[in-house]
Amino acid sequence: MSWLTDGVMQAVLLITAGIALGMLVSLVVQRTVRRRRASVRARLDERIRPLVLAATVAEDDETDALIARVRALGPDERAHVRRTVFGMLRDVTGEAAERLRAVGDAAGIVPRVLALSEHRSPALRASAAEALGLLQPPGSLELLCRLAADPAPAVRTVAVRALGAYTEPVAVDRVIAALAIGSGVPNNAAASALLQQGLAAGDRVRLALDHPDAGVRRGAARVAGLLQAPGVAERLVGLLEDEEESVRLAAIRSLERLPVAAAVPALLDAALADGRDGEAAATTLAAMPPAWTAAALARIEAEGAPAVRRAAGIARGAVA
Repeated sequence: MSWLTDGVMQAVLLITAGIALGMLVSLVVQRTVRRRRASVRARLDERIRPLVLAATVAEDDETDALIARVRALGPDERAHVRRTVFGMLRDVTGEAAERLRAVGDAAGIVPRVLALSEHRSPALRASAAEALGLLQPPGSLELLCRLAADPAPAVRTVAVRALGAYTEPVAVDRVIAALAIGSGVPNNAAASALLQQGLAAGDRVRLALDHPDAGVRRGAARVAGLLQAPGVAERLVGLLEDEEESVRLAAIRSLERLPVAAAVPALLDAALADGRDGEAAATTLAAMPPAWTAAALARIEAEGAPAVRRAAGIARGAVA
């Protein structure tokens, strides 16, 4: 029996050694392939990047010649042009961006992005959403609105961020919808996109302050103070009594940027109630014109909790 046991052990050892050797060979092959690909890309970059860079500074009468050179490139070279244009568009704006888009179009970037937007991989759909926002080809707004409702939260988030570059009402509405608590999109991401849309979103932000979803009200309140859109200050005052603390805090902080005298009584009530609301309200009151807040600050000095007085920047005896 010992010889049988020895034979089994030898067979196991041989199999184990074979597996280990196979794994080692696979690792070496993978590293070799990666290095080769990196080397090929580096050589491509040496030739292609100067061509793409030239497009950002080219004169109008030079653009056609550059585009013709791009169209004459081979498939691998055009693919590298697409990658380079995509990377550079993240940091380039204005006329230079328009020329980059033309170069990317000549390299076939738009059909590639449109195809990726339908890919089963969420990561590739997210990349397509980002590219659509940068390239803004015809039909991109409608496609981004669809991707903003994608089953994958990561895709929805990227699409909403990309919609920040569009000021059409449908784009603003889609971004506001992404502020909702159950949207799967981080509130910060949607709020940033809404802020990027600027005053074009002003009227809808004002209406969103009365939205039934607390996430929408919170995001709209945060953006309202930064946009300083007409008519939002009065609605922010109403949110000081919202049932959700996060909404109240957002309204209080926006009123620091967009002060209105009508907010003083509600801010004083919040300050004297202490808590997170109280400290934020005291800070906002301290930033308002003294003619509005002298009496309120006097009451905070006399009745406010220590943390609230500190937030207001006052100490006992500092207010007459």
